[in-house]
Amino acid sequence: MNIPEDVLHNDIILKIIGNKEAVIENFKGIHLYTDDEIEIAGKKVMLKISGSDLRVNYFSGCDMKISGLIKSISFCMNGEL
Repeated sequence: MNIPEDVLHNDIILKIIGNKEAVIENFKGIHLYTDDEIEIAGKKVMLKISGSDLRVNYFSGCDMKISGLIKSISFCMNGEL
């Protein structure tokens, strides 16, 4: 049986559209939310999006969409921020 890796490991799924939008799935919650930085907690990692005029366009139990000028995206193991 072929089970997708993201489902098997419950990893964050990140879809990026240019440097203006990001759609995130498989997250636990938002850890930090400012105009310049958004940190999203996953099961194993923390996703950090930096930029300007960042905002969460929608947030549901399944996914969220972030827009603004995205300058960098990084992953840190939980507890390393």
